[in-house]
Amino acid sequence: MIPAINAAIGRSRTVMVAFLVIIAAGIVSYRALPKQAEPDVQFPMIFIQMFLEGGSPEDVERLLIRPMEQELRSLDNLKKM
Repeated sequence: MIPAINAAIGRSRTVMVAFLVIIAAGIVSYRALPKQAEPDVQFPMIFIQMFLEGGSPEDVERLLIRPMEQELRSLDNLKKM
């Protein structure tokens, strides 16, 4: 490790030029990347949460869960529910 440090100190101009080239390449690469303010990101799954305060488990299943499942079954590419 010491010889590498001594070589870098002895060739300070070469190290400085290499550093500047790396920084310039990074700036050019960053500018070349495509950017969007609001990209369209596809999520492979969704999470749905519903509440019915004061409802019994049977009422919640009958009034919320079953109708929601019926609607969700109509979605395309649904693999697991």
